[in-house]
Amino acid sequence: MVSVVLGAENQHLNPVREALRADDGALHRRLLNIRSRAGLAEEISVLRVFDVIVWMDGRDRGLGQRADLGR
Repeated sequence: MVSVVLGAENQHLNPVREALRADDGALHRRLLNIRSRAGLAEEISVLRVFDVIVWMDGRDRGLGQRADLGR
């Protein structure tokens, strides 16, 4: 894994952690609300809800295509 080789294991999660804690947990509460409104079980983590939203947004914008990744 590249992050392990570069000594940056899990560094990409720090901005996510900070965002979830910012503004007295406003993003965390919003994601809880989205999870609830979507009818998802409480076993689905807030981080997973965030992950799916970001993935869907990127997909809708055409990001993540091989050409976008420089391959």
